[in-house]
Amino acid sequence: MTAGLAPLTVDVGDVTRHALVSDPPMAGRRPVVVMFHGAGATAQIAADQTRFASLGAREGFVAVFPEGTARDPDAPAQFRLNPQTWNDGSGRGHVARRGVDDVAFTAALLERLVQAGRADRSRLFLTGFSNGGSVAFRAAAALSGHVAAVAPVAGHCWIEPVLERPVPLLYLMGGADPLNPLAGGDVATPWGGREMHPAVDSSSARWARANGCRSAPQVLTDGDLEWSEYPGCGATVRRCIIGGLGHVWPGGPRLLPERLVGRRSDALDGSEAVWAFFAAAAARTA
Repeated sequence: MTAGLAPLTVDVGDVTRHALVSDPPMAGRRPVVVMFHGAGATAQIAADQTRFASLGAREGFVAVFPEGTARDPDAPAQFRLNPQTWNDGSGRGHVARRGVDDVAFTAALLERLVQAGRADRSRLFLTGFSNGGSVAFRAAAALSGHVAAVAPVAGHCWIEPVLERPVPLLYLMGGADPLNPLAGGDVATPWGGREMHPAVDSSSARWARANGCRSAPQVLTDGDLEWSEYPGCGATVRRCIIGGLGHVWPGGPRLLPERLVGRRSDALDGSEAVWAFFAAAAARTA
């Protein structure tokens, strides 16, 4: 286990759910960053992939890495044979068939940390990768009265969000992601199936509508980075397409073969970018 991480359990209905939580050296109520792992991964993999625990120790936030639900909850999680996933609103997989309530799980984790005096209720942030990015969209919409900002990476907003209040969005995607192509379409999954995925534009557009944006996004290209931001919104809606990046956390390690997920890239450090966005959102509401 990564140094500085401790296990945390919460009960959601009659199910006990699990997470890993960091403990920054600063005492008192801190910002909280919840990082949802990708489909087939684990909380530990997400911690290693993003380095949010060490970043939190440096910047003074609590990093939370929840565990998804495995196809067979009584067996160890395993990428191909027993993958852990999230119920992201797409209707996909065993979590959708069982009606797993990952929004309630997220709310329970945050409330546990608030009640323990470790979390600042006004600085609760969600991020995630792939299927974890998609559930970050869903949970941020459902918990919009409490979530201060959301930063999904390589996922989709499968729902039509209705927000209690505007929620700032930073949306990071790889320009060469074979599992979430920019134009959408028929995608081969690592588990041998096929899925229809929406165009990337549709996810940021949905959040823009929910945040009251009424104009087309303004686009700025900076090397391998294409930044888009909607003007005149109730809260920031910003997207970055990272040229050449496959289905990999920006600046992080490639966890699966290149033939499945494409290439990694150091054009943007995803963890640093996500935290900078969250910190700026917190400063605007202070």
